Amino acid sequence: MMRVPRGVPTRRGRPSASHSWWTPRWLQRQREDRELARWATELGWQWSETMDGVHLAHHTRTAGGLYHIAAPLVHSVDPGPPVTLLVEMLPGQIMEDFQSQAHRIAEGMGVPLVRIAPSGRGLIEVGLLDHDSLRAAMTR
Repeated sequence: MMRVPRGVPTRRGRPSASHSWWTPRWLQRQREDRELARWATELGWQWSETMDGVHLAHHTRTAGGLYHIAAPLVHSVDPGPPVTLLVEMLPGQIMEDFQSQAHRIAEGMGVPLVRIAPSGRGLIEVGLLDHDSLRAAMTR
């Protein structure tokens, strides 16, 4: 069973008259899955905006003159810890493009540090780290 990661807001409050104080497990799981899907979608939007901000997205116009931004596509989100995105790079991009902008990506995603690693042909894994694990290991 997947749970919503810590820090993801959930709606809590007094149950209405139509709901009892006890909720069946299947309904709890369904609500958690729906909340996790919403969180992953918002994370994908944040990723697209970050890619535009660090100039790793391409700006184009369609034949009809509509403005379009093509950003590296998030294939999946692993809630972790750490939260990990599986990202498909755009044609012509290499992992080093993302590694050179890692500090800006971390800032855009709202974390102190990101770890970028290869994950197959045209794919990278982007780990959103809460802290610098190497620095924490060195200070112990």
